[in-house]
Amino acid sequence: MNYPVISKLIKEQREIKGMTLNDLEKVIGVTASYLSQVENGNKLPSEKVLFSIAYFLDIGSVKNNYQEKLITEYAAIKGLNENELWNDFQKFRADLLRTLEKSMNTSIDTVSKNKFKLKKGTLKVEPIDEPYFDLKWLLTQKEHEVFYGRDYNIRGEYSGGESKLDKFFYHRLRDEDIKIIHGIIEAYISNRYEKRKKEGD
Repeated sequence: MNYPVISKLIKEQREIKGMTLNDLEKVIGVTASYLSQVENGNKLPSEKVLFSIAYFLDIGSVKNNYQEKLITEYAAIKGLNENELWNDFQKFRADLLRTLEKSMNTSIDTVSKNKFKLKKGTLKVEPIDEPYFDLKWLLTQKEHEVFYGRDYNIRGEYSGGESKLDKFFYHRLRDEDIKIIHGIIEAYISNRYEKRKKEGD
């Protein structure tokens, strides 16, 4: 039996996220071969695997209702109650987030302010002093200089000539450059992704 709708939803969403089957294997914990069979429509994933695929391929997702479509199709194939399956998925997601928070063994403040580093494609989390991997924080904080590699002489061209600081740290981004870069990123993200509602709204 083939499952073309589910296979298409998963494959398209994986490609939107820019992930390979091997990337997905690392996150979900089933083999790339298994996932390939799912994407080819030759295998229907277990409920647990489906929930994992639904969750990990929807983090920061574009506006395509991917999770809802996936759960609806799976419920129809298995003859399950769609609302009950959706509730089970919500519980799975909540449990996963609790596990993630517990693995960090740290405060809510650390989580809410992104003061951690997360190894790509895994749940390996390590608390850090500042949210260095939060690009929005980096581009809005005022305490530290922000650099762009060492390829460009960004600070050197002043009417009064180079200062010693500019000579050694010529790759420091100017405040106006940072503001423009932040604006470009914010415009791109807000246009491509749905804004999350704040708790209590």
